[in-house]
Amino acid sequence: MTSKRPTQADVARLAGVSRPLVSLVVRGDPKVSPERRAAVEKAMADLGYRANAAARALARNGSNLIGVVLPGLANLFHGEVAEALRAAADDGGYVPLLVPISEDADREVAAIESFLELRVAGLILLSPLLDMATLATYGALVPTVVLTRNQAPGNVDLVRSDDRPNAAMVTNHLLERGYRPVSFVGYDRPAEGDSSQSRRDGYLDALKPTGLPARMLTARHDSAGGTQIEGLDELLVPGAGVVCHNDRIASLVVSRLESLDLRAGVDVGVAGFDNTSLTHVPGASITSVDPDATAIARTAVELLASRAAGRTAQADAVIPASLISRASTAGPVSSYRPS
Repeated sequence: MTSKRPTQADVARLAGVSRPLVSLVVRGDPKVSPERRAAVEKAMADLGYRANAAARALARNGSNLIGVVLPGLANLFHGEVAEALRAAADDGGYVPLLVPISEDADREVAAIESFLELRVAGLILLSPLLDMATLATYGALVPTVVLTRNQAPGNVDLVRSDDRPNAAMVTNHLLERGYRPVSFVGYDRPAEGDSSQSRRDGYLDALKPTGLPARMLTARHDSAGGTQIEGLDELLVPGAGVVCHNDRIASLVVSRLESLDLRAGVDVGVAGFDNTSLTHVPGASITSVDPDATAIARTAVELLASRAAGRTAQADAVIPASLISRASTAGPVSSYRPS
């Protein structure tokens, strides 16, 4: 078992000082007295603490704030990435400011403009709706990283999963478990390089060699904040499989199966993306693609730091994903073949 890495809070307790003072020492602030600096440095040495180099680099911008824009919090993956970002920035005393924009492009722009007024050290944009030209404008003003989108202008960095092969992977998993036909339920987001289209393409890539027909539905958000999937019941026949754009859709499919007296994994295979807590709540055990939110967040902070340090070449960090197989794709008892 690996020991827990010491944090600034641990250093503060051992040195008998406040946590903000530890942050000042880490960042090399000259206002710290020699006596207190020595106490903090001794505590860091005793604990084996290593300051976060990425956070130190961000400090050169003169701000400890990172602006983070999220599509919304209804998708648990966004919240899990936000928490991972907080942890990634925490060692250096940096604070992510979070704004969910409810899939609204105007709110997205307003949030970014507000962050710029606060002179944030950088921007982290999760699945932004902005077009390439607007992204390039912001990338020229402040270090900017886009998460979970597959394209960005050259002055904006990317941290992402490889959505297309990942979708092919999970589709092939359902096919290998014997589910027929296999359908796809996803979103239709207009942003260039958005994961919504890449995951559809990966599904089609896996299906093409089989000769099976493609069956795709689009999930839509309603005015009450819920999700509507028109035509879903027609897909949920014994033996079928469903690839879902994310765990939120997958959990809705599993719930609908229960209403139809069908069992996930036994009668219909269901798989999602993001490996959120929705995949293992009581009564559910949903196969999902794990994009590694912790690695995504850590890499995002590191890329902001290297931009702040003077890097100009675009970074495109593809984080390896893994398929977590659970009961929802255990294999069908009965099978269905289209005539």
